[in-house]
Amino acid sequence: MENCTISRAHVSDVEDILALINSCATSNLMLPRGPKYLYENIRDFVVVEGKAEMGEPKIVACGSLHVLWKDTAEIRSLTTHPEFRRQGLGSSIVRYLVEDAKQIGIEQIIALTLIEEFFKKLGFKPKGKEELPSKIWDECSRCPKYFECDEVGLILECTQPLEV
Repeated sequence: MENCTISRAHVSDVEDILALINSCATSNLMLPRGPKYLYENIRDFVVVEGKAEMGEPKIVACGSLHVLWKDTAEIRSLTTHPEFRRQGLGSSIVRYLVEDAKQIGIEQIIALTLIEEFFKKLGFKPKGKEELPSKIWDECSRCPKYFECDEVGLILECTQPLEV
């Protein structure tokens, strides 16, 4: 994670975040997002700013922690630019978001993902969809994949230490 920093997203970051998320969504690795969603939820997002060899700093990774209920939050829109993958940026973002969740009193964090192993390495435990809290379904019912969902649900209890 050399030359990279994690920080809260700003409204000026929305276009870069959209580009990251939607380029990943075209590969069916995550759900696409629109600018309205990002502006309304900008306080949920963190970004990683990195520098290419000879380039200007740019946003190279992002993720969000969306509070669903008094004790439950979901990690959403976690992605890294292809040139910056396998450098620990995604794991760093998850750790940052877990600490953020603990600070505000969240007891469990949900992740719905196609990349189950990534979250399992960090200590998330797979759960059947029927085992996930009902609050998750509010958002799912509006998802274009609702009737053919291919994502796996995982939960991290915030009382557990995060795996390295």
